[in-house]
Amino acid sequence: MSKNPLRLFIKPVILRRLSDKPKLSNKPSNTPRPPKDPPDEGYQPTSVDHNGIDVPPFVRPSSFRQFSGPDEKLGPGAGKALPYKNPTYFGYHRFSFMELTVTAVELRDERRLDGGLQASIEADEESECGEAQLETMKKLESECDAILSNQAKKIQKAKSSAEEKCLQEMSEEELKEWCKKKEEDIKKKEQEKKEAKSSPKEKKIQDMSEEELKAWCQKKEEDIKKKEQEKKEAKSSPKEKKVQDMSEDELKAWCQKKEEDIKKKEQQKKEEGKCEGDDNKKD
Repeated sequence: MSKNPLRLFIKPVILRRLSDKPKLSNKPSNTPRPPKDPPDEGYQPTSVDHNGIDVPPFVRPSSFRQFSGPDEKLGPGAGKALPYKNPTYFGYHRFSFMELTVTAVELRDERRLDGGLQASIEADEESECGEAQLETMKKLESECDAILSNQAKKIQKAKSSAEEKCLQEMSEEELKEWCKKKEEDIKKKEQEKKEAKSSPKEKKIQDMSEEELKAWCQKKEEDIKKKEQEKKEAKSSPKEKKVQDMSEDELKAWCQKKEEDIKKKEQQKKEEGKCEGDDNKKD
């Protein structure tokens, strides 16, 4: 028997206390959530009275809950400049989803009726002062044209005055050279014009007479025939093989032909020389 009889009972109790998980507190640790209760009967607001929510024009204000004020805190860290960038989530009520689906279906039906085009949400207001706007635009255009013309005139005057100053500052020799250059440029331009006029341009086929058309067609046919003959001759003329591509037998035959040609040429030269000597003797 052990000295401490309670030792057997103490160990299990200690182990149970150590193994038990800590109990959670009953106090709420999260922040209070916004009210999700449905709105009261007859809730049909004309606008959303809150500074932190931007509502598009096609969304009904009844999709959002009632706010205590324009500065009501929507949620923990919710705002445009805060970590949670969707503060509108904390502005919905229980039936907001149905309101939004109804508006989406209406927009879809309007778009289908318009042939797939986006339906205009707000009616386009007709501009009553359209004619007045056109008149003002015309006046502005005329003023701009006048300003541009004045600027162009000033630039031309400045250029001409600069040229006159340069001419006045030139010496007699420089003036003579400048005049010669101008005369040469004028002559060149006149020659180019004369050459352009004198060079006969080919007439268009539509402007040709019947005789000119016949002559033109004959020339074209002759050119085509010449080209075809050249192609045939090029095909019919057998091309000599390269020496590197020849076989041994072909090389031997080629060498024999070359030797025979050389001998024939030498004999012809000798015969021509003999004939010339005989003619000289006769003379």
